[in-house]
Amino acid sequence: METEWVVARVELYQLMRQHPSWSQPRLAAALGHSLSWVKKWRKRFRTAATVTWQTFRSQSRAPKRRRERVTKAVVEAVLALRDELKEVYQRTVGAKTILYHLHQEYAALAPPDGLPTCARTLWQILRASGRIAERRREHHPLLRPAPMQEWEADFGLVKPSETLGVEFLVVVDSGTSILVDTQASEGFQAESALAALARTLLLNGLPRRLRIDRDARLVGSWSNDGYPSALVRFLLCLGVEPVICPPRRPDLKPFVERCIRTLKHECLYPKPPPTVTAADPQLAAYRTFYNAERANQALSCGNQPPFVAFPTLPALPLVPELVDPDRWLETYDHRIFRRWVSANGTVMVDKYLYSVGTAFAGQRMALHFDAQQRRLHVQQHGQLVKSLPLQGVVDRPMAFQEYLRLMLEEARSIERHLRLKALQHRA
Repeated sequence: METEWVVARVELYQLMRQHPSWSQPRLAAALGHSLSWVKKWRKRFRTAATVTWQTFRSQSRAPKRRRERVTKAVVEAVLALRDELKEVYQRTVGAKTILYHLHQEYAALAPPDGLPTCARTLWQILRASGRIAERRREHHPLLRPAPMQEWEADFGLVKPSETLGVEFLVVVDSGTSILVDTQASEGFQAESALAALARTLLLNGLPRRLRIDRDARLVGSWSNDGYPSALVRFLLCLGVEPVICPPRRPDLKPFVERCIRTLKHECLYPKPPPTVTAADPQLAAYRTFYNAERANQALSCGNQPPFVAFPTLPALPLVPELVDPDRWLETYDHRIFRRWVSANGTVMVDKYLYSVGTAFAGQRMALHFDAQQRRLHVQQHGQLVKSLPLQGVVDRPMAFQEYLRLMLEEARSIERHLRLKALQHRA
């Protein structure tokens, strides 16, 4: 039978040389064989360095890699690590985490063939011992940005007792899964959230993008219609692009969401902090463990701690000494904001009132944002009604600390305004 197949393969090879322009379906029809058979042997002929008589013979279907041999001592070590690491990670660890610690702590047990190098081998050991049950799910990996170029930020909350609640800010690098910063508070507001993120940028440098959700403390403004909040303007003036995720889309910032869960289950739930003051050093200590010692199963880390997977990181630009407080205007150039004219003929943009005229009271106007001329062009039905100078423009560079104080005051005023609106709505 093998001889007949060799003859058929020789015929295919000859036809390929005689008719190099023939397609694969035509070769299959001429020889009376399947298209998949032609594809397989055509590829083999083309990839062979030299075509010899051995090229036409069938190749062994035996596995190219010998199955890993596991001794009884290795099995016992794997099961022991499964139990021991539960105390370290405050959760039941999986095969990849055990594999990392197996090579770190049990190198002396290595049999002649070495310790297992494949997590699947450990998974089979755990399943055979009844430690885990098989579960199938589809995985679609995300396209990661370059290291330290895009961060994700969000808040987490734990309640150690009925009288104590600890809210914590978490900042994670999307490209490396490095836990950049953690800060605890009794409850973040717009001002304290901006101050916390400013501290993170001062200590770690400036990424290209910061991904956040539509939390009112981060993106809330006087009108909540897309006009930039104090934090958004602050980031834009520093050269950091804010990426605001749409509502109910936590999957667009998955790394910080997963990190918050990890912090809760491995750090704050096992040892609830007695006070908010005690939570900060506890989170800082865990951040060191998370980055330098904890095996991270993210694809970017390859089952290693982030600092081990990324021993060298790019240097980020520092916060500038002088800031252009009007730099954010460029991003919102040509934007249109719509406003109803009040009874006294004014419209409000941010916290500033612009006089349009009582003749337009009760009517809706389109305000065209002109960053080049620093003006607001008031339009109705496509016709220019009025052109007003843009208020709040500084027109001079400011020292960073001075600018930070200005934006903290802006955030504080927005917080007061939103709180007042909420009280009026309840009334």
